[in-house]
Amino acid sequence: MTKRPFDYYLLWVVALVSLLFNAALVYGLIIVRERAAQGAETAAKALEAFSTSTVDYTVHVADTLPVSLTVPFNTTVNVPISTTLPIDTQFGFTLKTLVGDFPVNIPIHAQVPVNLTSQVPVHLAVPISATVPVALDVPIKIDLAQTSVGRSLGPTQAYLEQVAVDLRANPFITLVPR
Repeated sequence: MTKRPFDYYLLWVVALVSLLFNAALVYGLIIVRERAAQGAETAAKALEAFSTSTVDYTVHVADTLPVSLTVPFNTTVNVPISTTLPIDTQFGFTLKTLVGDFPVNIPIHAQVPVNLTSQVPVHLAVPISATVPVALDVPIKIDLAQTSVGRSLGPTQAYLEQVAVDLRANPFITLVPR
């Protein structure tokens, strides 16, 4: 048996070191693959939670609204009148006789009771001009599942779930890409 040269053993050392590096590289890639699968699964769960969540927000409105309008007002009002009218006057006339004309003045002092109900039609156009302050909080609740945003996240979630399944599969058995 002949003694082997030094470079023969050096070649074996390089081959074994290369094999160790390749094994470490494959192990690292398997770890990266598992972490990528976890990331895809986490992203899919986050999309599911986001697509079924609601957006709750309160909008504070503090403003003034100018109001300018004319309101027609047409009605009939019953006006009861209950009073006593005093009459204090003189009634004068000329009495014509055969003897001549005589002026006659008759004083009239009386109290006339008045009890009646009168209907008074009222036709008005009432102008209204004002500035109304408005201060309110409007709650807004948006169910994302009922919006196009929530519905559009479904395919992306399904894709990420499939990526997680594919990344967790044995890469040496599943060689056919989808």
